[in-house]
Amino acid sequence: MRTHLTRRLIAASSAAVVTLGGAATFAATTASAAPGGGVSLLSTVDASGQQAALDYWTAERLAQAAPLDRTVTNRGAGAPGAAAAVGVPQPPAAAPRPRSTSVAQGEAPSLPRGGRAASGVVTGDAVSTARNWVGGALPTVGRLYFTQGTGKYECTASSVDSPKGNVIVTAGHCVTENRLDSKNLIFVPGLAGASEPQGRFAVGQTFTTTQWRTSDQQSSAALSYDVGFALVTPRSGKSLKDTVGANRIAFDTPLARTTVLGYPGRSTTADGFTLQYCTGTQFTDNGPGATTDVATLCDLGGGSSGGPWVHDFDPATGTGTVTSVTSFSYDDNTSVLYGPRFGSVVRDVYTQAANA
Repeated sequence: MRTHLTRRLIAASSAAVVTLGGAATFAATTASAAPGGGVSLLSTVDASGQQAALDYWTAERLAQAAPLDRTVTNRGAGAPGAAAAVGVPQPPAAAPRPRSTSVAQGEAPSLPRGGRAASGVVTGDAVSTARNWVGGALPTVGRLYFTQGTGKYECTASSVDSPKGNVIVTAGHCVTENRLDSKNLIFVPGLAGASEPQGRFAVGQTFTTTQWRTSDQQSSAALSYDVGFALVTPRSGKSLKDTVGANRIAFDTPLARTTVLGYPGRSTTADGFTLQYCTGTQFTDNGPGATTDVATLCDLGGGSSGGPWVHDFDPATGTGTVTSVTSFSYDDNTSVLYGPRFGSVVRDVYTQAANA
């Protein structure tokens, strides 16, 4: 089986994580929400722990955050939700199930894969091959650095509107994976090459859905809720929103045109520090064992996990409405990205984070 990256989690090198000084407090506290829903508060980090995280990410450690390919197997290639880690021998796969994806009443669109400029975001052209963002600065989107266990990792996250202006949204697996909660988190908005024009923000709390935290994370039941939120700490009394702005966030939105933004890790098509994007129509994940996710044609690479899916995106202002985040793709078609629907469960998590 080809070792395509489909769960867009960027893993670290095998170097051990240095134990930090400072009194960081990590609380695995779960708060219940509506029946069938749930909010998990993963961690709370005090001021000294936040400073330790900022100090931890030296240039050397940032460079050690490197991709590790993982695969979510086509649901027809075994039991529902079956998955294979790269390098792990797998039993012979059954014949792939027929896959069906729809745009409202129709089939998945057949779209050209040529490169286009950022003007495609405005004109309605489809951009399914990830391209470097060549428009104005987008400081609301940035790189999220963190550790899990002994690994150093990177994802994408974005600023979303909230009363205190301190909420970012990302993928659930960027804040917890296989019961390993992320630590040493920092958010670097507007990353541009080696430049960090907006500086760094420490993370004080992280949240995810109970479904993602407690279910088999290769199953549709978990992947459908692969969303995480984090609270960043103001700097010099100025909130993240006041510093870089914020996208709107919406729930229970219909299928629509979307712009997907992310920071892929280093590869033959990405330098690891440049924002890339796709834009096109959303459709659904259908068939036996399917998630409830939305999907779009896009081949953004690993590191783009957690990147925002933005409706009504305005390149002039660099803002729009976030309705999903990049979660995974299937191994039989890595040119399609999937993102969880922002429904009532995700709304509950956002509400708790925004009011924390």
